[in-house]
Amino acid sequence: MARSGVDWSATLPDRRRPRIRLGTDDDRLPARSMAAGGSVRGRPARPGSAGRPPLFWLGSGLLGLTVAAAVLAPQLRPLDPRLPVALPLQPGSAAYPLGTNDLGQDNLGLLLYGARSTLAVAASVAATSTALSWLVGLLAGFARRLEWPLMALTDLLLALPAIPLYLLVVTLTGPSQTHLILALALLSWPSFARIVRSLVIQSRAAPYVEAARAIGASGPRIMLRHLLPATLDVLPTKLILTVRFATFAETTLAFLGLADAGRPGWGTMLSWAFNDPLLFSRSVWPWLVLPPALAIAALVLATTWIAEGLTTTRSGGGPRERCRGGM
Repeated sequence: MARSGVDWSATLPDRRRPRIRLGTDDDRLPARSMAAGGSVRGRPARPGSAGRPPLFWLGSGLLGLTVAAAVLAPQLRPLDPRLPVALPLQPGSAAYPLGTNDLGQDNLGLLLYGARSTLAVAASVAATSTALSWLVGLLAGFARRLEWPLMALTDLLLALPAIPLYLLVVTLTGPSQTHLILALALLSWPSFARIVRSLVIQSRAAPYVEAARAIGASGPRIMLRHLLPATLDVLPTKLILTVRFATFAETTLAFLGLADAGRPGWGTMLSWAFNDPLLFSRSVWPWLVLPPALAIAALVLATTWIAEGLTTTRSGGGPRERCRGGM
């Protein structure tokens, strides 16, 4: 039979026509699977904000409210909160919603300016501690000659009791905000440095790292270009958890009288209140104790919920979802 330009397959029944399938199965993924967080061509989708729990958003709102109160403190209370403005031990009123303390100072002003002090310490400690732990973890994981001495120093600091060590450092250096920040930052990096080191050790044997070595890339370039990005997923959680730790530690030391008493702070407010032996026999004790105590609890809970939300999103669901996936 002579060949011609006629497509004879068009005359065949439908069930006998050859079916040509273009592309792969990955190209025909349903849109709703990709919208639900699926992957395309084997690449896992990055965790987004859609799957975060409600407590994450509640914690974010509380943290945002605290930051806004700290930033707007001079506009809300323009007077120096350390100055007496009314009679001592007054309950809440229209002029002073949270009343006054035993020195006649405005409790609301002290609370707002205390938020500035607490957040400044927490942010400084978080930034310094994170940078130090990242540096130690990268060096210990990449430079094998430095691994043993750096990890020995880390284990030594982890073995020391934290609270007595903080008390000793702050007592020797004096009740200064700068000394407090340095003490908390220098003593809070070891645990996270070990996490960074383990991530670097896992990544340094990856094919792209071996390829970088093969083409002659220098050690600093490999660390900054290939190993550092592998540890960035845990950065937000580290920062938030360090803010929580610094908040609790700063207010505790201020309550014990080991902070700068000249700066308004939540722990200092509680310390002043509990120095009164007749505190709970006075009718105004809720105005002196509850505002700073609730502010500390709100900030600690907010950072805890945010950290939990970040961890849950990164691990692909909460404990209940992960158990269901493994069964």
